[in-house]
Amino acid sequence: MMVDRPATSSTLVTVASGQPFYTSLIPTAVGNATKIFDVDSALVDTSISGAYIDEIWFQYTKRNTLYIDAQTASSGTYNQVATAQTVTLANHNLQIGQKVYLDYTSGSGVDEILTVTGVTATTFTGTSATTATTSGNVSVYNPIDFCFYLVSAGSVTSTTQFVPLFVASIPATYDNQYFSLTEKNILPLLNRPVVQAGANFTSANSTTSPKIRGLMLQRGQAIYAAVSGATSLTNGFYIGVQSGYY
Repeated sequence: MMVDRPATSSTLVTVASGQPFYTSLIPTAVGNATKIFDVDSALVDTSISGAYIDEIWFQYTKRNTLYIDAQTASSGTYNQVATAQTVTLANHNLQIGQKVYLDYTSGSGVDEILTVTGVTATTFTGTSATTATTSGNVSVYNPIDFCFYLVSAGSVTSTTQFVPLFVASIPATYDNQYFSLTEKNILPLLNRPVVQAGANFTSANSTTSPKIRGLMLQRGQAIYAAVSGATSLTNGFYIGVQSGYY
């Protein structure tokens, strides 16, 4: 039976996991993750059995017009031929289809938001908005990666208690200052209260079908989040959770 106890929370998250996610998703210390939602992990509220989360969203702490300055830009090099742009940057976390803000610091490149069309371990490519033959140095505003963890205890005493659920990669461009995990199809599919199938899912009638994605948590569990890397965010994100108890 569903209890009529809706819950909405918002938590500022700046804490880094202590290591980049390409090394491991697990935080290096118990304090390197922030609790964003708690389903009575202290086990004191006997009126609930658990909770459902049907939306998690990010809101950047500032309003910027070009890029999200949550982290210091990474220094790389670029080589542009006509509109073909190649950027060399070790350990970039970009994926094909993502957008990245490029601040060209030498050469004649024009600062821009580039859509990534190809990647290697040390380079990424895209089509520049301007035509030129130039090269030089570039500051790259990489996507900010957040990992979400399930913890089934009232207090965290070991990093082994962090169970990774999924990673949200937020491109550091102005249009991602608000970022919904439901709209981006990052939250897992939720088959309660009814199984989602047929035309209701990704139909032409609605971009988002109600309650098709989310999390079901039992009493005694909590959700934590951490940023990839060893350095906390200069400017954080508020992580909002819309949920209810049953």
